[in-house]
Amino acid sequence: MQKRAKTIGDYMVPLSDYPRVSYNTTLHEAVNIIFQKSREKGYRWLIVMDDKNEIAGFLTLRNVFEAVSNLAPRASGMFGIFTGLSRQDLFYLEGVQLIKDTPLKKCIKPLIKVSVHVDAPPGTAAELILKHRITITPVMDGQGNIVGIIRPIDLLPYIKELFDNAPGK
Repeated sequence: MQKRAKTIGDYMVPLSDYPRVSYNTTLHEAVNIIFQKSREKGYRWLIVMDDKNEIAGFLTLRNVFEAVSNLAPRASGMFGIFTGLSRQDLFYLEGVQLIKDTPLKKCIKPLIKVSVHVDAPPGTAAELILKHRITITPVMDGQGNIVGIIRPIDLLPYIKELFDNAPGK
């Protein structure tokens, strides 16, 4: 009996495995969720949904650091957050509050509208990831519903299988 060729569906993370939040969620709330999920499952990002319950984007740790860095100058020069400076003056506290209360819709980058079909070969996802320089790609079913996410780390077993099954020494 011939072995079935693996598809993206064999490597993806089901959509239900990742926490989803509204793009009106504050950066503080989102950081707490990422912190909790990173300890529980090793997840380091969130799916951010818009008002129509469609994916608006993904909040990654990089986005969190970029948001704090971008908001810091407007929040009274708050780079002390990263350098360990503890200025307990009024401007500092107001600046931290401003950053904490920022909605995610101001922190995420626009979603690149690419996806891959659940039954496509794994190499298809790898090509999209490389071509569009993205790390998170939605996986769609035949009805156009998002059923999962594929990331480079999810494709590592695929690459290992390619190497292990290659002819040679």
